[in-house]
Amino acid sequence: MTIMKYALKFLIFTLAGLTIASCKKTSENVFTMYDDVQVQFHNNSPLSAIDYKLVNDGDSVYIDYTITSSEEEMYSVVVERLGVASTTGFERISTPVDNVDERHSFSRTVKLKMQRDGKNTFRVYAVNAKGIYMGDGNKKVTIEVAPSHTVLSNRRIFAPDTVRKDVPSFFSLMEGETFTYDQGKANAAKIDFGIRRRPDPRTGQANQWIYDYYSISANPNPYEPYDISTWEKRQTKFSKPVINQTNNFLYSWVSGSVIEEQAKSKNLDVVSTSFNTWQEGLAPGNVVFFQTPEGKYGVFLVTAVTADLQGNPFVNVSVKYQN
Repeated sequence: MTIMKYALKFLIFTLAGLTIASCKKTSENVFTMYDDVQVQFHNNSPLSAIDYKLVNDGDSVYIDYTITSSEEEMYSVVVERLGVASTTGFERISTPVDNVDERHSFSRTVKLKMQRDGKNTFRVYAVNAKGIYMGDGNKKVTIEVAPSHTVLSNRRIFAPDTVRKDVPSFFSLMEGETFTYDQGKANAAKIDFGIRRRPDPRTGQANQWIYDYYSISANPNPYEPYDISTWEKRQTKFSKPVINQTNNFLYSWVSGSVIEEQAKSKNLDVVSTSFNTWQEGLAPGNVVFFQTPEGKYGVFLVTAVTADLQGNPFVNVSVKYQN
C-alpha cells in the first residue's frame, strides 16, 4: 500500500507539471526581439569612441556610427545619453532619415564636448515610420571623464557671537573646514570668508535673520567684534548670491569647466555683503560663485539655515570647486 501511495503521488505531480508546461507561452527575449537593427561604431579619428574611452574635462569626442536595418525602413535615428536626468550638453539627438536611400543604412558623426565627470554612456537606435522603436543592436559606447572637480557636502558655518570667541564662523572653501576666531590668526592663509547675521528689519519678519558673508580681506572689517587686522589676508573673490539654484548645483554643474564657465559669467567683485532682506543673502537654495587666490573657480550652495540641538544657529553649505 505504501509503494502504491507514493507511486500515485509521483504520477499526479508529473501530470501537473506536464499540464503547466503545455499551457506556458514562450515570450521572446527583449534583447533578441529587435535583431533586425545592427549598430557599428567606427574608429575614424583619434577622437572617436568605439566602446570605452577615457578623456579629460572639456575634451572633444566623436561618436562615428552606422546603423542598419535589413527589413524595415528607418525614419529617424536617435543618439541618447543614458541615465542622466539633467546635465549640460544633450540627453537625446533625433535625426530624421529624409533620404530614402539611407533608410536601411544610415551613418553620421556626433561631436561632443565632454563636460560631465564620470561615465557617460550612449546608445544609437532607430524609429520606424510610426515612431515605434526598432532596436539599438544591443550596443553602447561609454566615455569616462576623469575627475575635474571636488565636492564637499554639508559643512556647518556657525553665526558668530559678540562675546564668545570659540564659535566656528570662518570657513575654508578648499579644505571644507571651519575655524573659530581664536583659531583664525594661525589659519588665516586657509580662510576664505566669515559670516555674520542681523535681524531682517522688515515688518512681519520676526525671527528672520539676514546672513551676510565677507572675505577676511574686506576693508573695513564688516564684523567689528572680531579684530582681524593682524591676520594674513586671503584674497578670495565672490559673486552676489544667485537664488533658487539647487537643481543646477546638483545636476548641471558637474565638471570643472562648467563651474568655471558659470563663475566667469558672474561679477566676482564682492568682498563683503550687507543685504536688506534675508532672501537676498545666505538663504536656502542660493549659491555664491568664487575664485580663489590660486585661480580656482567654484560655487557653494546654501542647503539650510537652522540651529543645532543646543540652539546655536548655523548655515549649512555644500561646495564644488575645480581640481
